[in-house]
Amino acid sequence: MEKTETTRKKTILIGLDGMIPEQVMRYRKRVVELDRLLKEGFFSPAVPSFPTDTPTNWTTIATGAWAGTHGIVGFGVHKPGMETAVTTPTFNSRQCQGEYFWQAAERQGKRCLLINYPTAFPLTLNDGVAIGGDGLMSSKWTVRYHELISSSRDVSRVKPLAMGAAKKWKNVPPDWEVVAEGVVDLDRERRFGWGAAGVTDQGDVEIVASKRRYVLVIRDGGTSKIVLSASRDVKKAITTIGKGEWSGWIDERFGGKRALRQYKLVDLSADGSKVTIYGSMAATPTGWGFPKGIEKKIIEHAGGYVEALELSPDAAFRAGWFGRDKMGQIMDIMELQADWTVKCAQYLADTEEWDAMFVQFHAPDGINHDILGDMESEDPSIRRRADEWLGETYRVLFKMVDEIRNACADKNTHVCVVSDHGNIPIRKWINLPGILMRQNWLEFAEDTGSKRWSVDPTKTVCWHAEHQSGVWINVAGREKSGLVKRGAEYESLRWRIIDHLRRVVDEETGEPVFAVVARREDLQSLGVWGNRFADILCIANPQYLTYVERVGDLPKQDVDAYLAAPDVVDIADAPLSASLRALTAVHWHLPTASVGYASNCGCFIMTGPGVAQGMSGEWVNLVDVAPTLAHCLGIEPPAHAEGRIVREAFD
Repeated sequence: MEKTETTRKKTILIGLDGMIPEQVMRYRKRVVELDRLLKEGFFSPAVPSFPTDTPTNWTTIATGAWAGTHGIVGFGVHKPGMETAVTTPTFNSRQCQGEYFWQAAERQGKRCLLINYPTAFPLTLNDGVAIGGDGLMSSKWTVRYHELISSSRDVSRVKPLAMGAAKKWKNVPPDWEVVAEGVVDLDRERRFGWGAAGVTDQGDVEIVASKRRYVLVIRDGGTSKIVLSASRDVKKAITTIGKGEWSGWIDERFGGKRALRQYKLVDLSADGSKVTIYGSMAATPTGWGFPKGIEKKIIEHAGGYVEALELSPDAAFRAGWFGRDKMGQIMDIMELQADWTVKCAQYLADTEEWDAMFVQFHAPDGINHDILGDMESEDPSIRRRADEWLGETYRVLFKMVDEIRNACADKNTHVCVVSDHGNIPIRKWINLPGILMRQNWLEFAEDTGSKRWSVDPTKTVCWHAEHQSGVWINVAGREKSGLVKRGAEYESLRWRIIDHLRRVVDEETGEPVFAVVARREDLQSLGVWGNRFADILCIANPQYLTYVERVGDLPKQDVDAYLAAPDVVDIADAPLSASLRALTAVHWHLPTASVGYASNCGCFIMTGPGVAQGMSGEWVNLVDVAPTLAHCLGIEPPAHAEGRIVREAFD
């Protein structure tokens, strides 16, 4: 449908998770769409809120408030009255203490469209349209996780496909040459999650009421293909595809639940003995759209919606399905979601009344986690490969941005492309649990029923924050089983912990591993205030990571591993977590931390009427985004906004 030019002021925010200002400059000459965007608009690095992670800063962008005000302070929050070491997830709009931009716009008579925006669910709109927003790797609409089905034994953790001579299939066209068949059982699936350290591999889970899938290898006029079916009947085929082809969206049932997914034939040998099929994440066709029923229209015009489908490549990478030499396979999956995003935005822009559109895409963050640190390799071939990966990621992203602009923006539309944080390479892990355990400040205990170990609230005086770089003190009257008395006892313990952590050094270099160890009330310049921040914040220097994946439900050997490991270890030797050992970069440092070619800063790019073309700024803060968009739309900013209008962006 052709765009209709109006005098109506509009704004579009396109969020690219983890986009780094230094990388934007590095790849602008390789990516035509990015270079054109920068020539037509204003660009500046953008300082995030602390902690510098996804839920915190997409909320900062949407509210214009610092983390201390809006209260989303990491991937989980620990609140007064909770038991020791317990948190509640923050991909939940009900945890936000600030007004969202779309709420402010709506009460001023404007209508908003939200596409895949984190922390936007449960719904906070009364009108407008919202697609998704439940978070990353959402379990709310996910029916089956992605999987690699393969006859090859050279690839790890695949769903084994047993190939052999074809048995009797029904309704095979007479001009087909039958080559072989395969059978795969779907009785188990490998599940994945997402946290501050990127994708997490949650292992295999048995699926009740699963089904088999049958693969028939055929040659049709000299072209080899496969038929994927739930039975040995070609007329009941799920899809018929050739090597390198995608199936399109397939409507299937898994465990009795209806779901949409796509298949790609990754590999097929001439004799049919080697077959590899990638099955994307599968999600329900309903429930993720507001108003109810809009899902059908989205599917008709854009295809199936899978929250965080663009993160699947990172999980496939971590699972070992596609290595660093398989960039094409990774980008192919990412482009599925980019294509869906463009089509969804275009359909809504053409058919809905709207004033503001918010679109979010969770890349390049995952690629940064997996690849960015390779830019420091001593091997030039590894550096070149990492550079190619990152450059190709920016090509995919800004092709999508360009297509959204062309499809949805007119001459009265301001377009803002923004990211929530950057990434910093890491080499070593700080064993914060072990440090606290060796001082007898942190104790674990066994659950007699499950035989798993968790933080013991009856003996623990402090514990490592699971979702922040910090330490919580087990305060009497605040934590459910608090031990430490408020006042002198609390302050004395806090200063002893701070003093001890400030003395932690890397034995190889003799240098301190923490950039900052301080009381939370001493870090208000970072947007830190309120009772959702840990009592002590200990923020690592670049090249170091403090992240701890879990503080409870651990086997005894994991607890022992914390205690046995030194204070600082190489990331490849980090105990317990394969996810940590696969990391090359993270974003849990100071908001302005930098290593020259990469930093922890996000990006702010704006085009539209009155915007200075080809201009660059030195700094904006992410709290400035919402007030600036409100200025463009001619409305008051969200009620709790603390940022400013980026006036230097305008002529």
